[in-house]
Amino acid sequence: MSNSEPPTQAPQSPKAPRSKNSSSPSVVKNAQRQRENNDPDEGIRPLPWFLVMFLGAMAMWGAFYIYITPSGEATAYGDQRSVATLRPAVAQVAGGGGAGAAKADGKQIYAAKCVACHQPTGAGLAGVFPPLAASEWVLGEDKTLINILLHGVNGEMVVKGNTYNGAMPAWNAMSDDELAAVMSYIRSDWGNQGAPITAKAVQAQREGTKAQTAPYAGGAALKAAL
Repeated sequence: MSNSEPPTQAPQSPKAPRSKNSSSPSVVKNAQRQRENNDPDEGIRPLPWFLVMFLGAMAMWGAFYIYITPSGEATAYGDQRSVATLRPAVAQVAGGGGAGAAKADGKQIYAAKCVACHQPTGAGLAGVFPPLAASEWVLGEDKTLINILLHGVNGEMVVKGNTYNGAMPAWNAMSDDELAAVMSYIRSDWGNQGAPITAKAVQAQREGTKAQTAPYAGGAALKAAL
């Protein structure tokens, strides 16, 4: 046998290390992601602290107001009850309930119909609604006051030295008893000491002024109607 040696293999050259700067697909994608901006944040931001405190204070005030407000009573600015609801009490005045009853029932009608303009104190609003307290129109001629409520006034009036140019609506839809009650009330409250007005006086004036279909054109027209 011949001594044969196995064939020798040529040594393989080692693989060169891959360069860090080689542009593989993953490296390219990472570079693209780094160049992109983040998506906008659509999250809910908390409310400013001062707004939260304000809303909390308003909620506490509302709860306190509900707690201290008596339920079932007329408010200071009128309970908005209809005249039909008040009619039984006013009928008691017409039947001879006395001056005290007239004042109480007239006050209810005043709260429902008049207080929004002339105020609970009868002082009115300066330059807008004339006062009823110590008013020469309230404490003057009975017929003048009755005419004001029956037919209304639309024009210039001087009350306690101040000029008012507004519109007083007519309340002729109210009954004679109701008008007498509310006029007697405003003549006897807020320091006023006028005589009460009877339902018969209102009825007579209503009959005598049927031709008056429009409001009186101010204080001068009211005086001329006497």
